[in-house]
Amino acid sequence: MNRKNMTTLLSRIALEQDTETQQRVRQFSDGKKTGGTPMAIRFRPAVREFITRVSRNLGISAAELVNMVVEGVMLHTLTPRQATVTHMYDRFWQLMDAHRLSLTNVATLLADMNMGVSVLESRERTLDYLTTPVIGHIAASFGVSPDWLDGTDDHPVRPVMLTRWSEVADPLFSASDVTAPTINLVRRESPPPTCGTISHKDDIIVCISRLKKVNGINLRVIDFTGVMRNAKAENKSTDAFLAFCETMRKAARLGAVNTLLAPEHLFSTLADGREIPVSVFIALNNYCVFSENRGGVHCWGVDDMKGIVNSEFYLSPEWEDYRNKISRHIE
Repeated sequence: MNRKNMTTLLSRIALEQDTETQQRVRQFSDGKKTGGTPMAIRFRPAVREFITRVSRNLGISAAELVNMVVEGVMLHTLTPRQATVTHMYDRFWQLMDAHRLSLTNVATLLADMNMGVSVLESRERTLDYLTTPVIGHIAASFGVSPDWLDGTDDHPVRPVMLTRWSEVADPLFSASDVTAPTINLVRRESPPPTCGTISHKDDIIVCISRLKKVNGINLRVIDFTGVMRNAKAENKSTDAFLAFCETMRKAARLGAVNTLLAPEHLFSTLADGREIPVSVFIALNNYCVFSENRGGVHCWGVDDMKGIVNSEFYLSPEWEDYRNKISRHIE
């Protein structure tokens, strides 16, 4: 029996390719135009609605969207090595676009790598310059995984699983910061649809963002992402950490303490590290603006922010000692 599911179809496409198919894929992967007869396709209602909605949101035609998706399947299934190379180039520009850097900004940023505008305008020349050391340097500068940037891993970041708030404090402060870092604390907007015997509905995602200055270009990057499991169950320790953060903000050691609520799809994407964190926060900001316009709430409730509202009361002796230690070290 030939089952009609995606796994079986992709397997058969890979195993049953012929010489003509291979030639067509090579022409496509080399950027050569190929001729063909126009084709009319009848989509199921749900699929048609999905294509229409997504193409509209992306600002491209439905035909272009379908072509891009099928071309991606062709590359991944029939030329996996070529797909890895394509990933490297595409992810490089995805990273630059996520940080809203123009072509000239990127050239200035990577001037030490000799990657000028003439290099960046050429796909082939850009790939020639993306050696392992260069990829490692770019990944470190932007806070992403070099394995993701070189196309061998699907996750831009691998969030740290946290067990104590003290694990956040150490990476939070650095004497080399141009300005005070910002800490973003994200909870779910509502409990997840399903919870097993181990519930993670009270998890908090922690993201630390910093302002870097490279060759005169200001670069805001998120260089730490972690997940504190079941933070609600440790309310006292969470309140004490929030109080510590607020006192550091008042002392101008922290730029901001942002407490946000995220819908499930953005929360899980950020927690799993499936997308560039900066891109997730752009999407979250857009969602919050849309929610506010409809009377929604995207910030934590008063009960969850006791440590910030009344920081002097909730600041524990341990966190007060750590605050003094950090202040002496930075000074």
